Amino acid sequence: MTQPAPVPTPPPGDPAPAPTDPTPTQPATPEPDDKPLGPSGERALAAEREARKALEKQLAELAPLKDFAAALSGGKKPEGGKSEVELLNEKFASYEKDLAEERAARWRAEVAAEKGLTAQQAARLRGTTRDELVADADELLTLFPAPGPRTPAPDPSQGARGGQPGPDLQAQVAEARARGDFKAAIALERSKLLSIPRPN
Repeated sequence: MTQPAPVPTPPPGDPAPAPTDPTPTQPATPEPDDKPLGPSGERALAAEREARKALEKQLAELAPLKDFAAALSGGKKPEGGKSEVELLNEKFASYEKDLAEERAARWRAEVAAEKGLTAQQAARLRGTTRDELVADADELLTLFPAPGPRTPAPDPSQGARGGQPGPDLQAQVAEARARGDFKAAIALERSKLLSIPRPN
């Protein structure tokens, strides 16, 4: 018969090893979660639910900003390959260019009218500001003075021709007679007679 091996004794000062139990222990039964809440727990739960609803509403209101933030960061690009921000920048630059051109045309017209320039002289004005356009107009006027006021040529269709009273004078006499205004008719007949040149 063999003798069992002796169990080693721990050195003094070391704690004794825990005895090993060959049978597993049963897990402790969990406590049920459906214990009724007290009044303070129910108030806290209601407050938490209200806060969650308010937060969800706020997130829904901010949802459109999500697309805008993605566009700013270059997240999604439309079919043309340009983001919305790039398209807006291009439109803005186009509007600025149109505005500058219209402003320059208005200033050019104002300066031309102020200085009495012809249309051809006004078209040759150069400058980006109104002051530059005024200075250019002054220089242009020293080189090529604007023409003075022109006397219009006489219109040969007006007045009496060849010693005959004008047709409008005869019509005026007939009108005066039709109205019964014989004084005006006589005065018109007299002016008609005076317009006929006298023979020498």
